[in-house]
Amino acid sequence: MKFYQFIIPLTLFMILTNCSNPQSCDPDKTNFFSGLGCSVGSGYNKRSQNLNNQLQYEQQNAVNQQQNAAQAHSQSIELQSRLEQRRNQLTQIDNQAWAVRKKLQDARANHSLTQQQLNQKQKLLDNYNAKRSRVNDDPSQQDLNALSAILGKM
Repeated sequence: MKFYQFIIPLTLFMILTNCSNPQSCDPDKTNFFSGLGCSVGSGYNKRSQNLNNQLQYEQQNAVNQQQNAAQAHSQSIELQSRLEQRRNQLTQIDNQAWAVRKKLQDARANHSLTQQQLNQKQKLLDNYNAKRSRVNDDPSQQDLNALSAILGKM
């Protein structure tokens, strides 16, 4: 009889401690036996540690996301600045082209160039116009260099 008095409580204790796992140890959602099992088997401590680990992971993830967003924002600003610089260069090239057109018109009116020179300059200007028509509002540096090179020959 004494043996059963010792074995039965010990068996119940072992069952209670082994039945509870840290995931099921939620203080808000337990009944008497699972709560007792969580208390005795340190399931609450394990669950608390798991939740703390998850919180730290989520906080680190949030910090990483903020850093990535800040980096993307600064890259966006840098790209926008480069785009604005290329657009300004394109505007300067367009202004030079208008000046060349004006000089060509003046040369035709004054007959200061030979017909061969006029034809050569007109051909370069047509080449410039063709390349310029293919360049959009987001010109590459290669496009800008090509347009400048054509104008440089005039």
